[in-house]
Amino acid sequence: MIDKKTEAGIKAMKEFLEFWTKFHHIYNATISKELISDEDEHKFLQTKETMRTKYEEVKGSLDVNYVPHSRLTDPVSDVLSLGGIRFISEKNLKKLNEDWRDSYVFLNSIMERLKNKKKRLEQFNPVRVFVKRFFERRFPLL
Repeated sequence: MIDKKTEAGIKAMKEFLEFWTKFHHIYNATISKELISDEDEHKFLQTKETMRTKYEEVKGSLDVNYVPHSRLTDPVSDVLSLGGIRFISEKNLKKLNEDWRDSYVFLNSIMERLKNKKKRLEQFNPVRVFVKRFFERRFPLL
């Protein structure tokens, strides 16, 4: 049995994970530079806004909440500008990197849950489900 919503969720999450990884690479490449130009800052902020939009789309389509630590958007929200990243404390920089890692792990766990759901649904025979529902409706137990 194929569930279109699960299939769409897997596709959306895969695309988001790819974008999430690219965004992190852009972040790392930019902050490793000796001097961050205005063009670098502008490119980063545009990518960051796209990232936020894509996350909201995925979040809305999957009804996913990252309640345990509220960290999924923290890496995006915490880095307000690249120019100031050089001046944050070592503790905050470490937290930011941990948030990136935790968010990536969380996103992958969502992907795994979707894949597992797809596998479970593939095991259902649509004819058997139809027949079962038919008989349950026709002959309900008292």
